[in-house]
Amino acid sequence: MTTGPMSQCATCVHLRSPFDVPAATHPDGPFCAAFPTGIGDRVFRNGADHRQPVDGDHGVRWESNGQEFPDWAFAPGVLTA
Repeated sequence: MTTGPMSQCATCVHLRSPFDVPAATHPDGPFCAAFPTGIGDRVFRNGADHRQPVDGDHGVRWESNGQEFPDWAFAPGVLTA
């Protein structure tokens, strides 16, 4: 059972592990293939559905790492049909 909000990034195959040396020392926090210089708060904090295009994502979208998309973690109205 989850006890708090979950970033969609935690379920995405493109997220770099915080245990990887480059990720652990990255100055802008978590990063991934879509956002190699750091995942912005809008995406990381579920303010945008990254299954849809987001400015600056280099054409890379959310893809499952084996887990379901955490649609329950989004505020009402954020997710599009």
